[in-house]
Amino acid sequence: MRCPLMLASMIVLMCWPLQVVADPGPPQPDVTTGAGRNGFWGTAQQQKPPSGSGANASSGSATRGTPEIRLGNATCGEPNQAADAAGVIYCPGPTTEPEVLTVADIQRAFAELPLPASTLVIQPPDGLTLVNFATNFYTTSTSTISTTVSLLGQEVTLEATPATFHWYFGDGESTSTRKPGAPYPDLTITHHYQRKGDYLPSLTTTYTGRYKIADGPWHTIPGTVTIDGTTQPLRAIEAQPKLVGY
Repeated sequence: MRCPLMLASMIVLMCWPLQVVADPGPPQPDVTTGAGRNGFWGTAQQQKPPSGSGANASSGSATRGTPEIRLGNATCGEPNQAADAAGVIYCPGPTTEPEVLTVADIQRAFAELPLPASTLVIQPPDGLTLVNFATNFYTTSTSTISTTVSLLGQEVTLEATPATFHWYFGDGESTSTRKPGAPYPDLTITHHYQRKGDYLPSLTTTYTGRYKIADGPWHTIPGTVTIDGTTQPLRAIEAQPKLVGY
């Protein structure tokens, strides 16, 4: 009767369900992240292995370590930096030096101003003059131009003043003056055409400038800006003597 009993025991052992328990491996850190008033933060809490489970086992609750992630202004790592009650160190955001407004910035803004070309007036009018006659040239564009721009968040007032006038008479001759000329009979800028023909005189203006920041004092802008004017058609003819009586 021993054989049937042994057989039954073997059958029971073979049918009993087996439970396989996987090795959990080393404990993984518990990572917590969040956002504070000074930026984003993250901490890692290392779980302690249960008592008797292996080497370095100890009793007691797990302790929170120092933050593993520190986002914000690059002052983290300062000595003796305090942490809050949760053990989180907040780092201020990166400090950036404010941009400083320089004279080069002012010069660039001055050069980019849409300054107008000066108006050229010629006498006699209607694009006709005489050979060997004192043809008169002048301009009415003499006013200072003022504008306010924003540069690096600061209010800057720029002024441009016509300073030098370059007169091109169209026959290869030219002159430069600080005076804008004047209408007849105050002839200050004149030119004599030696030959009859068609000419294209023009006027170029050089501006000087100054600036002030907000309500501060005025300062001279280094350099100048030159604006070319358009040409005007002018025909020089010879006078024909005509006897009208005596």
